[in-house]
Amino acid sequence: MPRDGSLEAAVHRWVARLEWTPIEVHRAEVMIERVGRRRTAVRVSIGSVTGAAPTAATSHADAYVAVSNAFREVRRQLLARGTTVARSASLALAS
Repeated sequence: MPRDGSLEAAVHRWVARLEWTPIEVHRAEVMIERVGRRRTAVRVSIGSVTGAAPTAATSHADAYVAVSNAFREVRRQLLARGTTVARSASLALAS
């Protein structure tokens, strides 16, 4: 899938949203790929100091919806674990 600046900006906005939650995040890895002609698959993996690395994979016809769904699922997993606050994260984008 060719690099899309708008989609990349959406990923950065979701990472920024994670910074405002009480979760300890050190890295976010996002993989976006085209599946077939009309679907986009997104895989998000979040790393933290505690070793917890929740991962979510989704696919949807709309790439932005796929990104949102994957980040919402990872955020839900992190909040369920109740990790502590840290405000810095590095971001690795693969598309």
